[in-house]
Amino acid sequence: MKLKKYLLSILIPIVLFSSLLVGCKSSELEKISKELSHYTMDIEYYDNHTISVSQSLEYKNRTETSLDELKLHLYPQSFREGAKSTVISKLNYDKCYYNGRSYGDINITSLTLENQDCEVSLTGNDEDILSIPLTSSLAPDSTITLDIKYTVQIPNINHRFGYGEDAINIANFYPIMCMYENGDYIIDSYHYNGDPFYSDMANYDVNITIPTSLKLASTGSIISEIQQDSNTIYTIQAKAVRDFAFVLSDKFNIVSDNINNVKVSYFYYNNQYPNECLQAGIDAINTFNRLFGEYPYSTLNIVETDFVHGGMEYPNLVFISDTVDIQSDYINVIIHEVAHQWWYGLVGNDEYHYGWLDEGLTEYSTLLFYEENPNYNVDTKELIKNTTNSYVTFVDVYKKVFNNVDSSMNRKLNEYNNESEYVYIAYVKGMLLFDSLREILGDDKFSKGIQQYFTDNKYKISTPDQLISSFEKATGNNLREFFSSWIDGKVTIMQMN
Repeated sequence: MKLKKYLLSILIPIVLFSSLLVGCKSSELEKISKELSHYTMDIEYYDNHTISVSQSLEYKNRTETSLDELKLHLYPQSFREGAKSTVISKLNYDKCYYNGRSYGDINITSLTLENQDCEVSLTGNDEDILSIPLTSSLAPDSTITLDIKYTVQIPNINHRFGYGEDAINIANFYPIMCMYENGDYIIDSYHYNGDPFYSDMANYDVNITIPTSLKLASTGSIISEIQQDSNTIYTIQAKAVRDFAFVLSDKFNIVSDNINNVKVSYFYYNNQYPNECLQAGIDAINTFNRLFGEYPYSTLNIVETDFVHGGMEYPNLVFISDTVDIQSDYINVIIHEVAHQWWYGLVGNDEYHYGWLDEGLTEYSTLLFYEENPNYNVDTKELIKNTTNSYVTFVDVYKKVFNNVDSSMNRKLNEYNNESEYVYIAYVKGMLLFDSLREILGDDKFSKGIQQYFTDNKYKISTPDQLISSFEKATGNNLREFFSSWIDGKVTIMQMN
């Protein structure tokens, strides 16, 4: 999640404890997509803030284990009345529920497996997992087809999944396969800290029907747009992406440009500097292409929307909160979210267990952007100084208030006491980790390490161990002790003058 996005300016106050892709550039992307599961969805949006969905999932077992059941996340369950999960913190309650408490949910009306009725049950920590036993085991590299029909009620909340005064965010709304690791499915429930998601690459073919009064921004590429009576039907394709999301609004203005076969679009309704925002997205793609490796998709949509935090990343689609009212902060959020297309998008990770892995590197990637683009007038040395001093102050105050501070980094989202602690560990300390690593290695080796990490793990799932291995392979240095000192909370970070 992106409390942080204007975190490069740096402070979340310490007192807050409490497609076929049209024109696809990458033959590698095409090759990868042939090995993935495939989601097909027919979605219709209604004016009462509901959607009906007919979904088919051709699931390919890419594990090394024969599976006796399927498990899928039902994230809208966490927004229902009576849910155990807390989707927002007390700190942000009034900002999110500006019209009072509102609920959303998902109601499955039909489910078949290989065209046969099957047993299903709601399991998990909060009845948020759809469990489907298989009559015969699904062998590795085999596929099975699951057809589901369901309706989704979208809550009135300024969140990833919800509608506000100006836009409707429809993300994490559909049954999506749980990751399978070490002999079991990962079924962590929604949590207000960070981004409580973990998913594999998949292909998507999606039809979305909406009233003609609305405009749409989404993951993937729009293949066709057909007017039918008072509706518009969009056909969208996305290959090798980790998720699918879209945003609707009757207020969107759009500016677009093409750069190196990528169509970058900025959707907005309040921002007074749309061309500047669009250029920031273009500059970010160009910069990260040079620093890390090529963005293989043909679209990137940057969307101003109702959202309680600074921003949020989805494949080919980033949310930028309309509450970010300082333009330099707004630009910073755009750059951060675009960097997530590399760290979370192309290189995936378990965001519930290792939030710092993508957030820390994304924060540092934003700093690298400013180094490469001095016209943005950000003093990166001053930025590191302020970040360091902010972290030291956080630790000092936290110790005074709670008599102790846990600065370890490999923690689940529900193991952080509050949002501030999560942000300072995952974002701020994560950013300082990479700056310290660069200082030790030097610019050339650090650059090779990041590029090696991207090459080794793109389209895959990374772990802290794989990050370390990639840097060691690229640099020839033994770095495990260095990383362990940071990750385990042993490193001492000093105030900078």
